Amino acid sequence: MGAKVIAGVVAEFNPFHSGHARLLERTRQAGATHIVAVMSGQFVQRGEPALLDKWTRARAALSCGADLVLELPLPYAMATAQRFALGAVGLLDALGCVDLLSFGSDCGDLDRLKACIRLLNAPRFPQALGQFLDRGMTFAAARQQAVRELGGAELAATLGRANDILALEYLAALEQLGSAMAPLAIPRRGAGHDADRPQGGFASASCLRQMILEGQEEWQTLVPSRALPLYREAMGRGMGPARLKALERPILAAVRTLTREGVQQLPDLSEGLENRLLKARGAASLEELLGEIKTKRYPLARVRRLVLSTFLQVRGDLALARPPYLRVLGANRRGFEVLSRAKDTAQLPLDHSLARLSRRVPEAQVYLQTEALAGDLWALALPKVGPAGLEYTHPPVFLREEDGGPQ
Repeated sequence: MGAKVIAGVVAEFNPFHSGHARLLERTRQAGATHIVAVMSGQFVQRGEPALLDKWTRARAALSCGADLVLELPLPYAMATAQRFALGAVGLLDALGCVDLLSFGSDCGDLDRLKACIRLLNAPRFPQALGQFLDRGMTFAAARQQAVRELGGAELAATLGRANDILALEYLAALEQLGSAMAPLAIPRRGAGHDADRPQGGFASASCLRQMILEGQEEWQTLVPSRALPLYREAMGRGMGPARLKALERPILAAVRTLTREGVQQLPDLSEGLENRLLKARGAASLEELLGEIKTKRYPLARVRRLVLSTFLQVRGDLALARPPYLRVLGANRRGFEVLSRAKDTAQLPLDHSLARLSRRVPEAQVYLQTEALAGDLWALALPKVGPAGLEYTHPPVFLREEDGGPQ
């Protein structure tokens, strides 16, 4: 491959939008010749089904600047920010040939982010954190207050912005893994992470999802031109948009049949959360269920993940270790160059086929079974129930040269 620089990015691409395109463009401007994206599959970290299927989203990413798309297995894709980041960065590190880890940041200041990490790891920090947790604050709020007390308002502000919070988790994951990948912080611009309206021609993924689900046509002017026909085509054949509300009855059924032993197998559980979930089993709607479990200490996204994990039968221990395989969702010519190098450098089995991975990696079977079930259940969230078995039958997305993004 010669003097190539391979960068990794982590994203849900739910859906791929102009902000993602800018991240990839700025990553190339920083010297990357090849970009590997680790992407969530059919369910995302908010505790919701992805709007469009993973292959459509992978094709959009490959058409707009990514070269290789790997799947983040479900137990990490639907985990806490810490586990999400550790799983995704772990996959990029396991390729063995990624030089840079590129990520969006609200502040765009790597030194400030690193200073915040040092403070979070300081011996005096747990005591400061504990005093705010004892006041009944959420972990996120308590952590921010502890940083404000020990490091000042500027560092604390970093923990109040969604992209900087994830950036900190990426840096922490690099440190925990002892990874040689160099961090690259790309300043964000335009609409914020969860902004509910477009700003400066940019719309957040949250805003786009809302527009699409509400049938507003404006979303079509706010996504990259190469992605738009892919989204239209997918929705035209019924492969989106997926809605959490469509899963209401099967989710309620899963929760009503839950036992105390079953609850204890779920991810990100605490005793208080366990009891609230069990007490809410009689809820008559998804809104009622989430409302009965949610508190100031247990925010809605965490509760949605817990409830969805019940429905998807996600075991809590699966996200505690490093992912055991690398699954390819798609690639273009440059992506195949990365795969060629990874044959010699990858520290984990690498394939696009769930069936082959299952045969090759016995310890991965529970992950692969979880992924396959999630794919089948995601199809229930579509406007018209979709087919089962796609995890084993859908081909990966391999693009010809002329179909890809910037060459």
